[in-house]
Amino acid sequence: MSGVLCICCCYAVSPPLPPPPPPEPLYPGNYVPPSPPAYGQHQRPDSQRDMVPKTYLEKVVAIYDYEADKDDELSFSENSVIYVIKKNDDGWYEGVMNGVTGLFPGNYVEPCM
Repeated sequence: MSGVLCICCCYAVSPPLPPPPPPEPLYPGNYVPPSPPAYGQHQRPDSQRDMVPKTYLEKVVAIYDYEADKDDELSFSENSVIYVIKKNDDGWYEGVMNGVTGLFPGNYVEPCM
């Protein structure tokens, strides 16, 4: 018998199980993962990069749908992402969404986390 006899309990105890085999690598041994972008740099596809202003105050997400009342306003749906380029004292923001610039109510959005 290859087990160990436990004197206190009077029954055979099996040796501990061997550890599981190591997981197989997800990539071949010569794979080198791409390095992440430098801190503060975000990579976007060219089409999306063209729609984001070069400078903006804040990136916000819509918490409600909004339908523009005037030609200089933005229409958007809940969860739309807007880049704020100006905050007016009256609570209206000016922002860019999908390459379109317009005004929208600041209380319809919240900062992106």
